[in-house]
Amino acid sequence: MNEKLDEIRRAQYNMEKDINKRKVLKGTRYLLLRNGADIFDKEYKTRLDNALDMNKPLSQAYYLKEQLREIWMQPNKQVAEKVMLDWVKQAQESKVPQLMKMAVTIMAYRTGILAWYDCPISTGKVEGINNKIKVMKRVAYGFRDERYFLLRLYALHDCRITPNVG
Repeated sequence: MNEKLDEIRRAQYNMEKDINKRKVLKGTRYLLLRNGADIFDKEYKTRLDNALDMNKPLSQAYYLKEQLREIWMQPNKQVAEKVMLDWVKQAQESKVPQLMKMAVTIMAYRTGILAWYDCPISTGKVEGINNKIKVMKRVAYGFRDERYFLLRLYALHDCRITPNVG
């Protein structure tokens, strides 16, 4: 969704002819991509509000991005599915091509997204370990002994042995 929001921001900036409006949009990328609840600075909040008030497609995309996070906050799968379908309906009604494409993507992956409610586990730790192994392979370029590499894998989380790996 962040990629789609950024595409919309770029397209709106390129289409805008008024220099003052372009200045308002310039430099708002990270404000738009950031979690709305995490923007505490009044200056940044005002800048974001100005950019959103000035541009309807960007405003729709930003608020839909914020609403998309609500899927994970629901108490059960049925409510989450209802929230997801409501989000898809809003995205399709917005008539913004990037949001409509995102709605199609969400619908294509909805069974996988909603499967989290059946088994709420994350693969984050496994991905982190795989990344550490890749980094260790790059750092240890030229290991001749496979047994030594295997020992290094076993001791991967010992900071004394692998100080340069994550």
